[in-house]
Amino acid sequence: MNKRYLVFLAVLASLALTMSSCLFDSEDSALSSWLSDQGMPDTYKVQTLSIGDLTPLSAEVFLDSTPRGANDRALFGQSANIQHDMVLDFGFDSLLLSTLKNADSAASFLFFRLLPSLYKSQYFPKDSFPLEEDLAVTVSWKLDRSKKSSFLEDIMEITDKDWYKSLSKWKPDASVDTTYSISIGKKDSTLTLVMPHALIDSIRKDVSLCRLQLRLSAPDAKRVYRFYGPNYVYKPQFRITTLSDTLFMYRNLAPFRVADAIKSNEECSDCQVLHGGVFDSMVVEFPSEPIMKGLADFYGDEFPYTVGDGDDVRQAVVLAQMTFPRDDSKGFSELGHPIQVVVGSFVDSLDKEIRRMEEYKVNRKGVVENGHPNMVFYEGDSLTLQVTFGMRNFINKASDGRTFKMMMRLGYPVLQDKDSSYTNYITSKGDTSYVFFSQFDYARYDFTEIMKKPATLKLWLASKRGDE
Repeated sequence: MNKRYLVFLAVLASLALTMSSCLFDSEDSALSSWLSDQGMPDTYKVQTLSIGDLTPLSAEVFLDSTPRGANDRALFGQSANIQHDMVLDFGFDSLLLSTLKNADSAASFLFFRLLPSLYKSQYFPKDSFPLEEDLAVTVSWKLDRSKKSSFLEDIMEITDKDWYKSLSKWKPDASVDTTYSISIGKKDSTLTLVMPHALIDSIRKDVSLCRLQLRLSAPDAKRVYRFYGPNYVYKPQFRITTLSDTLFMYRNLAPFRVADAIKSNEECSDCQVLHGGVFDSMVVEFPSEPIMKGLADFYGDEFPYTVGDGDDVRQAVVLAQMTFPRDDSKGFSELGHPIQVVVGSFVDSLDKEIRRMEEYKVNRKGVVENGHPNMVFYEGDSLTLQVTFGMRNFINKASDGRTFKMMMRLGYPVLQDKDSSYTNYITSKGDTSYVFFSQFDYARYDFTEIMKKPATLKLWLASKRGDE
């Protein structure tokens, strides 16, 4: 690494708390306000550069279809073209199975309680209750048996990761279609599903230790229903009832674990659609030439720098923002709140490309006046995302011909769109002020047309020229 680069890094480090790393143009009235909020003087000159007409080379969506744990909140239903199947893992000991086999009759039920932190929240749409639906459900199951004494303990030792992986190759022993009529009000949060007789009959055939993997699918549901998972007091429970002569007995079983198995029902394979509540991501790629030309025209010399170790050290990116045109008309949001867009950039780390999540720096005055610029389902017609880490790395490494890549994902709903703290906090009265909702919105956002239009890159640059 050349000496000039080391000196420049040292200078930047020494100025970290004192330079006015302007997040805004020096003539912008928001500059002094922001610097004051950060406890920094406004004496350091930072130049700005805007580069427009940046049309993406590509925008590739990676749909998330990996089953994941639902141990805190179980999911079941369909929303925004994403189907959520609930899969539960149970174990039955020999005493219970013996009681079942000797009973004159038996039945089984699945009990849920809706997640109160969502449905009883003041932020859940008040006009959504009661939730009413005739729900067509497919109940499918797999049974494994053994006389080995450690059978159930061995099942519990299966890692969650291995279990989730096995669900992608689900081949049930049997399945039954049934219909349930659901009607839930804000005060009534209980849901009972009567399991098919074929299921309990299959379980009670043998007294051997038994493992039940139970899957519920409702691909035509009007929404995703969210329940307690097995880590809560009111968890989904599998109840077995038996009747022998005049003796009625029942037993409730909690699952070892619960999974959310995801399936996308999107019909357009080339569309740039992201879904909330899952980990869909979209990687957007921009050409390097317009960015390098904009820098060359701005400074009056050639970019990228190709001398020595290849790192271009003539400037440092203090802040970088990419602004896209925005159109929410093809989106879907259940909760009705703005949703943040989370950003990651691709940077070098030990000669490997990694994705680094961007740290959002807040323009406090601008947010109070106009709201956060990194939200969809919001007023206005633009989406502005900060890509500082990625652009800093890109400019320094662009001599190898690389393109600029960024990653986008839907985050949490924003409850206070003009609160500049950008985090939940305790007020002076000791109350919690919620900027973000703790539940994901199972939303859908279509970026297809947006990615056909040019974006604008704005850079805030602390420059070092030659040997100065």
